[in-house]
Amino acid sequence: MKANDAEFPTSADGRQTDDMAWRSVSTLTAGMLLYGGLGWLIGKRFGHQSAYMAAGLILGIFLGLYVTYKRVTRGSR
Repeated sequence: MKANDAEFPTSADGRQTDDMAWRSVSTLTAGMLLYGGLGWLIGKRFGHQSAYMAAGLILGIFLGLYVTYKRVTRGSR
């Protein structure tokens, strides 16, 4: 419940922060799904499916973190 004198934040800055957080989560998830899926497909075709999938997941996490870092540092300038 909301107290009588409490107000919810309505500033554009709060919405921008929320948007940045969800974009970061989405970027990391998409990277893991995309590159993990590609690793799975390559592994299914050539064998060693779990090794290729793990490598794809690690690559997806790394690239997702890199894109998120570049987006955040570009926005803070």
